[in-house]
Amino acid sequence: MSGSVVLAVYGADVQPNDLDVVPSPDPDNLQRIADLLVELEAIPAYDPSWRNGLTEERCRSWRPEPLTLAQLDHLFVTRLGMLDVPPELTGTYAHLRTGATELELAGTPVWVCDPHEVLKRVPDPPRPKDLARADACAELREQLQRDSTPLGLAPFA
Repeated sequence: MSGSVVLAVYGADVQPNDLDVVPSPDPDNLQRIADLLVELEAIPAYDPSWRNGLTEERCRSWRPEPLTLAQLDHLFVTRLGMLDVPPELTGTYAHLRTGATELELAGTPVWVCDPHEVLKRVPDPPRPKDLARADACAELREQLQRDSTPLGLAPFA
């Protein structure tokens, strides 16, 4: 897990817009993700401003085959909310797994990346899209210097 949910897990006062899941490239794992996307009735989000985004028609007809990281690399609209599967943009699974902490969510172990990995992607000064979270990120940076214990995933269960 990566993204703003990680910041919230470590105590930042942020409201995540989506859940970022950085997948292991293991074929069995990719199959589990593909099956989950089908179960969640996921389709890639359409945004005409995205340079390499799918057309509206391709979003509607998307299927998780062929089973590759590239095929799963989308922000998805699901029946439960937004799910982002960025295999490289936020760091590869192997890179993020190195400093990750295992937490439990609804009885399932979940690897949560080091919050510093998320914070280092928030530039200083912040981009316009990061302005709303800039103070929360600054506060979390300070807090992590004192205590880097995650608060947990209970709010997301």
